[in-house]
Amino acid sequence: MRPRPSTWIAIAAAVLAAMAFVGLPRLGSQVVRASLAAEGAADRAAYAAGSSPWAWRFERADDIVAGHAFGDAALDERGHALAVTTRGNAPVQIGFPIARPADLGELDTLTLSVDAPAAGRYALLVRQTLDAPLLRAPVGLTGHIALDSLDWRDEANHPAAPPKRAAMLRLEATLPPGEPLLLTSAALVSANPRNAPIRLAIPPDLSTEALLRWRDRQHAIRPAATVGDAASTPAAPWRRDVVLVIYGGLLIAAGLRFLKPRPARLHDAALVLLGPIGFIAGMGLSARPAPVDVAIFGMGVAYAVFLTWRRAIPPRQLYGSWRMAGWPLLAIPVAIGLVAAAGHAPAWPSPGRVLVYVGWALFQQWLLLAVFGGILARTLPRPMAVLLTALAFALLHTPNGLLMQLCFVAELGWAWWFFQRRALLPVALAHAVAAVVLQAGLAGGILRSLEVSARYLQ
Repeated sequence: MRPRPSTWIAIAAAVLAAMAFVGLPRLGSQVVRASLAAEGAADRAAYAAGSSPWAWRFERADDIVAGHAFGDAALDERGHALAVTTRGNAPVQIGFPIARPADLGELDTLTLSVDAPAAGRYALLVRQTLDAPLLRAPVGLTGHIALDSLDWRDEANHPAAPPKRAAMLRLEATLPPGEPLLLTSAALVSANPRNAPIRLAIPPDLSTEALLRWRDRQHAIRPAATVGDAASTPAAPWRRDVVLVIYGGLLIAAGLRFLKPRPARLHDAALVLLGPIGFIAGMGLSARPAPVDVAIFGMGVAYAVFLTWRRAIPPRQLYGSWRMAGWPLLAIPVAIGLVAAAGHAPAWPSPGRVLVYVGWALFQQWLLLAVFGGILARTLPRPMAVLLTALAFALLHTPNGLLMQLCFVAELGWAWWFFQRRALLPVALAHAVAAVVLQAGLAGGILRSLEVSARYLQ
């Protein structure tokens, strides 16, 4: 007896699912490798320009540590500078963000672009590691401060050797009340560059987690070293604008089809996720994402809202019948089992954060299951619709390799259940609670974090 076509489709979907499960971490690894190489090229370009990776521009509050000055002071954004104004006579401190320790033996000069009251008193504060003793040195706010010639003192005011590294760097200011300090930019540079920065080859065939552990270990040993051998190529900002215009044009052209009610098609499903996946998988979630990238993400979501409004996607329910809701909720005991087998003592988030994540999970599953998956389930055999929906969910978590695998497996089950029951809330609850459990008990261990895109590299 010959197998029916549906049997062959199910077998093909199972084979493709196994291939995707194996390939997802490799995809994440390739994205991380490319990002590390680009980071190394940018570091070398900074050195060649007489600067370094430890350079700051101060235009917004989040350009300094914690987004505010430490002490009784007001912080204002003034064009391309930050203004710090004290309310009393006590000193205030401004922290310079340091993603990785800086080599002050090589980068022995701090350049400052600052407009400061002459009557103020100023000092630099440095910790060589985050738990090392605090070192302090009074300074005059000239354009170039030679760090190795300052009068460094420890916390007991005893003379101390100049620091060789910096894991924390702050500017301390005692200002006349009402007279602001205007800070524009700063950088750690070398007064007399002696050698080209060391280049470290990126090891092949490492997972995303192992690659980032390797990078962090190398930076701890050689803070000024760069990784990879990619050449620095100046970014062309207009390219993203072109993508935005083309994507917007495609969405408008596709949307004109729905002046009269009609079902959405496969290309509509692709257009819905093209923006979000391109944004996240393209490392768009940096500390300060570009407005054009945010717009591309938002346009994909807006098109999903439009399709929902025009009733172009299959109907769904918020919660439906709870008699079968236990199936998607099985993800929760699975997550607990993973933590019990390979996790650490849980560090639970606040209840408010959990509620926020429930809403975020509901949004993700609406986009993936109700809109994208709903269109696929109506136009493709169910096994293929389930597979593609799960794959899209995994890609939204690029380049976090292990998390991509976990999301892929979970969404296979959730999509299969949803296409039968059409209820979103049970899946969203399972998604949110399982993610909270993994964040509390697995992140920081075998799961580096639950972050995605550029945030995963930090």
